Amino acid sequence: MKKFSRKIAAATALIITATYCMTGCFNNTESTTDSGSSGGSSETVLKVGYTQEPSSFDPADFNVVASVMTGYDCYDTLLNFSKDGTTVEPGLAESWEQVDDTTYTYKIRQGVKFSDGSEMTMDDVLYSMNRVTSDNYFLSYLFANVDSFEADNDTWTLTVHLKQADSTWMYVPATSACCIVEKAVVEEQGESYGTIDGKTVGTGPYKLASWSSGSEIILEKNENWWGDPDTLDIDRIEYYIIEDESSLALAAKGGQIDFVEGMSNNVMNVYESCESFSILSCEGTTSNYIAFNTASGPFSDEWARKAVAYCIDRSQITQTIGGNYTKQSAVVPMTESMMYMDKDKWNEVVSESDVYTQDYGKVKECLEKSAYPDGFEFDYYTSANTRKQAELLKSMVDESGSITMNIVEVPASDTFSYLFGYKTDDNGDRCYDAMGTYMMSDFLDPIGMLGLIYSGSNACEGGMNESLWVNQEADDFLSKSYLTTDNSEKMNYYTEAYKIYADAVPYLGLYSSSDVYAINKKFTYEPSCMFWYNFSYADIHLAE
Repeated sequence: MKKFSRKIAAATALIITATYCMTGCFNNTESTTDSGSSGGSSETVLKVGYTQEPSSFDPADFNVVASVMTGYDCYDTLLNFSKDGTTVEPGLAESWEQVDDTTYTYKIRQGVKFSDGSEMTMDDVLYSMNRVTSDNYFLSYLFANVDSFEADNDTWTLTVHLKQADSTWMYVPATSACCIVEKAVVEEQGESYGTIDGKTVGTGPYKLASWSSGSEIILEKNENWWGDPDTLDIDRIEYYIIEDESSLALAAKGGQIDFVEGMSNNVMNVYESCESFSILSCEGTTSNYIAFNTASGPFSDEWARKAVAYCIDRSQITQTIGGNYTKQSAVVPMTESMMYMDKDKWNEVVSESDVYTQDYGKVKECLEKSAYPDGFEFDYYTSANTRKQAELLKSMVDESGSITMNIVEVPASDTFSYLFGYKTDDNGDRCYDAMGTYMMSDFLDPIGMLGLIYSGSNACEGGMNESLWVNQEADDFLSKSYLTTDNSEKMNYYTEAYKIYADAVPYLGLYSSSDVYAINKKFTYEPSCMFWYNFSYADIHLAE
């Protein structure tokens, strides 16, 4: 189902390393008042710090958190996720209807303007939808089941025709794949659109005011926003790029930063010691895990995978690496927040399936059943960012006395190129035997994670099945889940597939991460489990 271009993989890798140290570029004004360009009038400024810089403000490149923190607010999507992530709500589409199993209609708002003052037309909406597939977005896979889009200029209606029934389509209009761009501007700008030297035009609450690569990005209120700019508490966002997370934490403690997202356990104590900050958290959809390469090497043997799984003390990994804002994962990487359909049934299936606790006796039993009764060694790929976790895993594996784990450190910029199969060995095979990674689901429905990393159709170059494991029986269960909107039926398909995944162990879940925020107490914010698509500075308010 998914096939990504080399261009996208390269862009993803670039974003990971496009971070720079910031020195002396903070304004010396207070966080909540600043003398802006409008005659010295007082305005509310939010200073945001993060370790990455977006590659562009084009929705086609919205594939890392740096884009969430900068670009999303420049655009609107057709729909929005509800606060709890289980349903969708109006966006640029004020209403919608599922006409039949394969047809959806969306009534588009009239009178919406882009940030440059131009009126949004149905032609812009249709162009934005078609561009996702024609230009090969990072999220183009969400449109894999789309047959065609149709726009009615008279009734302001967008009709979506699907190739077959797909119960997940209801969520797609709330993802960034459905950001609406201005056709004339994008076509005129070409490859420059959304870059530091090009234009960025959208219908969102904020607009890009300036971008100094490696230092800061400034967003300002969009005076043409259809949602009413007067309702926004934040007038200007100053986004500072600070590569080193310790330096970022100290900047926050020193009062130079008001808002930070995604702090690691390494610096959490610095933020927690800031009396002027609140620490907020919300369980999202991010799972951290080990991906075993099942296509070649020792982990093509199921018992070899099980042997390593029994070496790992996941509770220690969670506690030492993840910290207080994480939970130990089950063997199948999926957060508890995604088990909302029937938590009791999920808990039952998980408890029955997840048998892996550290047990070197079972390691020996698994090896005796494998092709490697005397043990084996394997290469575990990691980056400097996850080196500490890799070293802890190595100590656990090596203690078995039969299995040896070799750590291979690769540049962070190459991580996804290895995982998605763009970097291979001389034989064209994946280089890693195993690799530590993470994934964030596009929506709370379990298919958002299960379909992404386990589906056989994704076991290809550019696909997100990093284990390359394929099981037709499990794929059939997932295929059936797409055809029903009945949650009880879905649950039956999901849990049957889950049991197969847990038994085969192509992945070993380690821990799930909550979305964590540090925010100056001058401001308030209520997190959503769908941070990846729901985050907006419009939801940050001045404290009373």
